[in-house]
Amino acid sequence: MGLGTATALLLSLLTACTGQTAPTTSAPAPSASAAPTGVTPAPTTASAAPTVAEPSPTGAEPSPTGAEPSPTGAEPSAEAPVLGGTFVMAVGEDVPELDPHSLQSFANLQIYEAMFRRHPTEYGQFLPALAESVDVSDDGLVYTLNLREGVQFHDGTPFDADAVVFNLERQADPENPYHNGGQNWAGWALGNPGLVTGIEAVDPLTVRLTLSAPILDFDFILADEQAGFGMISPAVIMADPEGFGQNPVGAGTGPFMFEERVVGDRVTLVRNPNYWDEGKPYLDSWILRTIPDPGSRLLALKEGDIQMFDVSGPEIAQLSSDPDVELITVPPLFGSFIAFDYNDPIAGDPLVRRAISQAIDTQSIVTTLSPFAQVTPNFGLFPGMPGHRTDIEWYGYDPVAARASLEEAGYPDGVDLTLSFSTPPVGLNHQLLAQAIQGQMQEAGFRVTLAQVDGPTMFESGFGPPGREEYP
Repeated sequence: MGLGTATALLLSLLTACTGQTAPTTSAPAPSASAAPTGVTPAPTTASAAPTVAEPSPTGAEPSPTGAEPSPTGAEPSAEAPVLGGTFVMAVGEDVPELDPHSLQSFANLQIYEAMFRRHPTEYGQFLPALAESVDVSDDGLVYTLNLREGVQFHDGTPFDADAVVFNLERQADPENPYHNGGQNWAGWALGNPGLVTGIEAVDPLTVRLTLSAPILDFDFILADEQAGFGMISPAVIMADPEGFGQNPVGAGTGPFMFEERVVGDRVTLVRNPNYWDEGKPYLDSWILRTIPDPGSRLLALKEGDIQMFDVSGPEIAQLSSDPDVELITVPPLFGSFIAFDYNDPIAGDPLVRRAISQAIDTQSIVTTLSPFAQVTPNFGLFPGMPGHRTDIEWYGYDPVAARASLEEAGYPDGVDLTLSFSTPPVGLNHQLLAQAIQGQMQEAGFRVTLAQVDGPTMFESGFGPPGREEYP
């Protein structure tokens, strides 16, 4: 809706990892003991370099395939790995393409890499990947990436500073002939006019990035292979700018190489024999199957056709009582939030935002929609994320106080709002979530209209134009 009598809110999902819980059979094959792929920590500040942990000399360093981290969250075992075999994971929706600058996918985590890896158990810790280190200026405005020597893309072309610049300029420059702004945090940061002011190849193994203002989560972005720092072979992009995402042969640097995609059925990846992390990956192949029906996914798991699938919500309660299934849980660093346009006279009013916060009973919503989900207490950063605080007093659910806040804001008769939402691949069902929020807000005096939009539209509306920010 327009300004004045009505305004728009956006219900979105902050996706920082791949899921909450993954079931495996109670007696899985060796490759099936993997925890869900990577827990993503957020950074602390933009003025400090990411804390890069030293690789373990025992060979217990976590792999980007997700095949090594212990499902209990303990440090990976130093025992000799089991070599060979195929790991099969199932998802409910088909993968539309495999361009990491456009969409997130479990398969992309195996094909592409970023500057760093997120440590699987130590929040705020990063492991070297395509960059061995990064130097950050005292003012947080200049990041100097020191790249790993000798890395090749799957097509045999070298990974170097020119390749990094090519990938970043692809997103930052709308006039770039290969432009893809991306629907992710890095795409937002790189494409936000004037925010990234310099992308420079200093020498073949050094890249200098200059910002106009500190970006608080830039170290997270540097370690996000599903965002702008997922490196793609420039030769592959130039050979087929529009279609390589459907058939990304030779595109990445990761432990597995793309072999085949059968639309609506599977993506097949095979071991990268020239992977820079010597001896890895341990598996011969990695397959992502599309099985829309939850019952069929569970049957495939029990019959040994797949080793893992990602679940959330009501499925978890059912599976937790199944003696043939083992649930592996990791801290879920994703969540749902409402984004406001602070330039809007209604959404920009802190009294209105306070009223919305007081009107929503998050605990009852979460309990109803997903018994295993958690409510973020007190502050917008999720528990376990660096920067999360418990010393900030939150307003809490109070519909009477919400009406009072709304009246104080100058709307004694209520106000019209539009709540837009999309349906993300992980997390709570956003349609049900939006309906629950609508009902509670209306009890507090808001008149809420729901509008379902696609993911790219949601991202652009929530993070594209200046002034729109997330608000938990």
